[in-house]
Parts: sequence; structure tokens; C-alpha cells
Amino acid sequence: MMFTDYLKQKKHSGSTISTYSKYLACFTEWLQQEQLSADVITYTELLDFIRLLQSLNKSKALINAILCPVRHYFNYLVAEGQRTDNPAAGLFMKGIIRRLPNNLLSYDELVHLYECYQLQLQVDASKKIILGLFIYQGVTTEELKRLYATDIYLKEGKVFISGSSHSNERWLRLEAAQVLDLQAYMKAGKFKTGPLLQKNKKRKASANNIVNQVGVMMRQLRQLNAKVIDATQFRSSVITHWLKQYNLRQVQYMAGHRYVSSTQRYKLNNIDDLQNALQQYHPLK
Repeated sequence: MMFTDYLKQKKHSGSTISTYSKYLACFTEWLQQEQLSADVITYTELLDFIRLLQSLNKSKALINAILCPVRHYFNYLVAEGQRTDNPAAGLFMKGIIRRLPNNLLSYDELVHLYECYQLQLQVDASKKIILGLFIYQGVTTEELKRLYATDIYLKEGKVFISGSSHSNERWLRLEAAQVLDLQAYMKAGKFKTGPLLQKNKKRKASANNIVNQVGVMMRQLRQLNAKVIDATQFRSSVITHWLKQYNLRQVQYMAGHRYVSSTQRYKLNNIDDLQNALQQYHPLK
């Protein structure tokens, strides 16, 4: 079995396999130059490879990106019986500062937006539903595109969010107000085919249609709160709020994060702590 076949078995996408193959080539070329073999190379020799990348002024983020397929490659060799261990396991470049979520809205601000949106502005039902899914379930715009009527379970008061190559599937609870809005919306329309929140049912389902709806909605919401930026800001605010109520693994599931490190970025006690962290890592400091 070839390494690319191994990656396909592990359900990696074609683009990921292509990127991994390109980065792995850096490693295999180095092995040839140093007359080393992947089936016997040691952890200490791998450190020499990292030092070479550093001497070539490769960033820490790029070095970590190169090390990722190297770890997969050693797992492949173990699976093929060519090694008994993975010397690159746990080998990461440290000191990378992740971009922190900022400009967050408090949970009270989010709920106030939801309550006032349809009362103070002339909006259709689909936008109110989209806003509710942003605020109470922390969904992404990409997930809205994949939402179908069959994903809504009104009797159970739950919604199923399907997974993708970047996120995990999950079941999330609907608020009572959302159930009523969804019930009326679904009763008024026919959603046997196409996304649930597709605005114009006469046209072929278009991903951009929902993106446009969200863009219009954000401009409307700024009339209620000038701090509103976009859907990503809403999701960051919701995840930060969840971490005050639930443990890290619970929030990882609720957010659909594939890796717990993605959730840990939001694990700060409150918005003030987050602003302090941003000031600490400000480039002018």
C-alpha cells in the first residue's frame, strides 16, 4: 500500500493528500541528502531536520505544517510493519501565538439582538431563524448551507448539524422560541428538496443565497448594536459563553471542533480576560 492510499483510508480529502505529499517531499529529499532511512531514523536526527528548516528561515507555523505529514508517514510505516514506533509523535514547534477571538459580544447583548430583531426591523422569518441558530447553537454559515428540514426535530426540540472535513457532527438543543418559529416557517413552506433556509425556492439552491441573507442580516443588526461585525464574531461570543457553563470537552462537542485545541483558544474566564490577553500579545508591546 502506498502512503497516498493510507491517507485515503484515513478519510483525508484529495486536497489534503496533495498538500501532505508536497510537504513530505521536503522530508524525503532531506533523508536522501543525509543518506538516512525512514525506517531507522531517530528522534535526535529528526531534530536535525527541524534545525535545517529553521536555518532556511521557515516559520514555526510552516515547520509544524511539514511535521504533520511526517507524523502520518511514520504511522504509515508502523502500519506496514516497517517500524515499531513513531519518532515524530508529539514533535511540535512551540511558541506559536494563536490568533485570539476579539470584539466579542456578551450573551445578554446576543439575546437582546434576537429578541429585538423581528420586533424593530422588517425582516422575514428565515432571517430570524438564522439569527437564532447563530446565537443559541453557534453554527457557521457553511453549516446553514447544509441544513435541511429533516435535520430539525421539533418534538424533541433538537437540531442535527452535519459534519464536514473541518467539523464534527452534533446534536444541539433548540430554545422554545426557536421551536415555535421553525414550526411556523416549516408549515408555511415545502422543503422536501433543497436547503431549509434557501430564500428563493424557485431557483436552484445556491450557497451564495444564504451568504447574501447573512450579509443583509448583519447590516440590519448594526442598526440595533453598532458593535456587530459578522457571523464569526457571534460564534466566538457563543463559544466563550459556553465555556463559562460547561467543561472543555462538552464545548468541543457543541462547537463541532475536531480538535480540543480549537476550543481551548476561547477558554478565558470572561471578555475582560480576553481583552487583556490581546493587549499582552499586541505587536507594539
